[in-house]
Amino acid sequence: MGLSLWLMTTAPLLANKFETIGGGVQGSTRVKIEYLQVIAYVTGGIFLVAGILAIALQNKNAHTLNYTMWKPSAAIFFVLSIAAFAAGVFMK
Repeated sequence: MGLSLWLMTTAPLLANKFETIGGGVQGSTRVKIEYLQVIAYVTGGIFLVAGILAIALQNKNAHTLNYTMWKPSAAIFFVLSIAAFAAGVFMK
């Protein structure tokens, strides 16, 4: 009991002393943005492939929302793909 009380009172003091909250290592923001750009490009590629599959496998692809709505599904996937690629491009 005493140990947990001591840890609860000293942990915030140590966190403020040894960790930089919000700042981090200089230049880490650029690294994070580069990771987010890669994630956006990969996501855009996945949506693009899903849109192509929605057209190529019209009534056989499980991604096409109940198998009968392949045109709206393809359109939605292409719009999401464009949005993800745009997010990657404009994330600078």
